[in-house]
Amino acid sequence: MAAIKVSIPMQKQILELHARGFTARKIAKTLKVGRNTIRRVLGRGEIIKPGAVIPEWAKSVDWEKVRLEDSRGVQMNILAREFAGDKISYVQFWREYHKKYPNLPTVTMRLTHKPGEKCFFDYAEGIDIIDATTGEIKKTSFFCGVMAMSSYTYGEFTFTQKREELIRSMENAFRYFGGVTPYVTVDNQRAAVDQAHWYDPDVNPTFVDFANHWGFAVIPARPYKPRDKGGNESGIGVIQRQFFQEVRNRNFYSLDELNKCFREYLEKLNLAEMKDWGVSRSERFIGEKDLLMPCASQNWETSEWRVAKVHADCHVQVLKKFYSVPYKFVGREVRVRITAKLIEVFDQALNPIAAHARLHGKEIYSTDSKHYPEEKLALTQFSVQVALREANRIGPETEKLVGELLGGSYPLRYLRRVQGILRLRQSGRVTVAGLEHACKLGMMFGKTQFGYIQATAEYFDKFGARPSAVKSAPVREAGSMYLHNSFEREEKNDN
Repeated sequence: MAAIKVSIPMQKQILELHARGFTARKIAKTLKVGRNTIRRVLGRGEIIKPGAVIPEWAKSVDWEKVRLEDSRGVQMNILAREFAGDKISYVQFWREYHKKYPNLPTVTMRLTHKPGEKCFFDYAEGIDIIDATTGEIKKTSFFCGVMAMSSYTYGEFTFTQKREELIRSMENAFRYFGGVTPYVTVDNQRAAVDQAHWYDPDVNPTFVDFANHWGFAVIPARPYKPRDKGGNESGIGVIQRQFFQEVRNRNFYSLDELNKCFREYLEKLNLAEMKDWGVSRSERFIGEKDLLMPCASQNWETSEWRVAKVHADCHVQVLKKFYSVPYKFVGREVRVRITAKLIEVFDQALNPIAAHARLHGKEIYSTDSKHYPEEKLALTQFSVQVALREANRIGPETEKLVGELLGGSYPLRYLRRVQGILRLRQSGRVTVAGLEHACKLGMMFGKTQFGYIQATAEYFDKFGARPSAVKSAPVREAGSMYLHNSFEREEKNDN
């Protein structure tokens, strides 16, 4: 039986895949070539060119070196001059090179997707909007979501690609689809992925929280691999070639106007017949719509994540407010989730450790007494002992005030205030005499707030002690006092 002839490009492709580690079985499956043919080409180890005639000048050229220089980006006309000189023309050199190393088609594998398994989301440059008042041109971004199997498409225009915009657009897409897929592939934009990586991308914690709310797993696309979300790339391309061109001569004056126009086009797009399949996107989507997970009853509440360190008084500072956490976390870094109504604190493994209603008014502390250690244990803490020693060095009035603040059932409650008061002296902002005077008045009038102690100490250092607000009563001699009894006043009234 005669051997099956294999074209030069196919031989080259077989050798290339083999060099990349593909087995004969996998090469045969990829290229649709018999395994015996694969083995024959690999056994020969070189590309056969039946009847090829090599010119004399070409025999002296180091073609392997030419290929190396070509891979480095050196232009072919320069290589022709360097390796062949004036013997032949550039065209002859080019033809001979490509006979030996023909351009190979890129091998790609068609990805098959299970119905209702995955969807793709990505952004592209949008259509400009004109501000009707100022005439200013505003840029927009185009958000596109595509079901992997059916290519059923959703899209909308937004002003930015920030996380809040991305999340709201994805929620709109899920509700348009009527359900959620178990897996979602997103591009490596910072709104979703903190650090892109080929093998282990770092998905943003906020985006993970959003994914958990809706019940899907995030699969970031590999960097510089648009084929990982080929359905979305194709969908964006169709929309850019059709809708963008249809409205190229039309002016839009608001985002709502632009999105309303696009929604009309979107319905036609999903109902139009796909040439490759002979049916519409909507018809293909019918087969996977029932396989989607149900949408969340409520949209995800936007939250913000921050890192904070637990202070010695068992509080973390968040947006200029203070929230307590269990005392065993003092000195550690924790993660804080901020929503419109709630402050949640987690350890580094994202285990919840505290939750507080978010403070919005003048109150700056939210404290749970259960987060404090017992009184005896609190008094042994390093920060408390340091504060007591420092107060003792400054003077008796300061020591008395600090002892008062750190006393009681919860010694750590006013530790931050105590540290602020002591720091007034440590930083040199007030003198010892000034601080002692302020602490004395603070204890006398029951005003132990940091602001009062600071203002009183600074005033003393500049102007001395304030004059007493209560003047002593005037003293009169006994002979100068006249007392009138009630009988005398009554007789005068009768007369």
